[in-house]
Amino acid sequence: MPFEYYAENHDWDLTVRASWNLLMSAKAVKRAKDFERKGEQEFSFLTGAMLLSFCAIESYITSIAFSMSRDKKYKGFNYRQYKRQNNFWNKILMVCKSLGVSIDQSSEPFKTIEAMRKWRNSLVHASPYSIETVQIVETKDSKELHDKLNDWEYTRTVRVEEAKAFYHATIDLINLVKKASGLDPRAMCSYKAM
Repeated sequence: MPFEYYAENHDWDLTVRASWNLLMSAKAVKRAKDFERKGEQEFSFLTGAMLLSFCAIESYITSIAFSMSRDKKYKGFNYRQYKRQNNFWNKILMVCKSLGVSIDQSSEPFKTIEAMRKWRNSLVHASPYSIETVQIVETKDSKELHDKLNDWEYTRTVRVEEAKAFYHATIDLINLVKKASGLDPRAMCSYKAM
């Protein structure tokens, strides 16, 4: 007997879960007794958690856009136009505008999401820099020279508090969009006997 098969692949939820697991791993390492490379382990877990939180937003918004393009309720939504967008905020604006959700980047969760975007860019596009030879009075003065030259060095904000804020902003956006759209895209497949 032949079957009609249909499937959709959405992996934003796996990405959110991986972010949470890395955050919990970082917290566990932080509480653990001292061991070799403890700080490196915590840093690695937190960096992964923070990056995956941002990735989950991008993935989720794309899943929502995909689902909107297939839903009669959002007949006017143009998924092809969405896919042509290169700018992170343009994609979010396009989806949210179609849902009637207003975006104020000075309020949550959008304020934190903008911080996430800047942090992600500082990680992905990290560039070397140098401080020209200069005389300092004490060795601790060199830290100030670094602070003045590179405000967005991604390593400076890799902390449990930041990772938590990134994760919660991701969940808040997902809940906001889910409520506004009535959509909950998940990986699925179906078989129908013909």
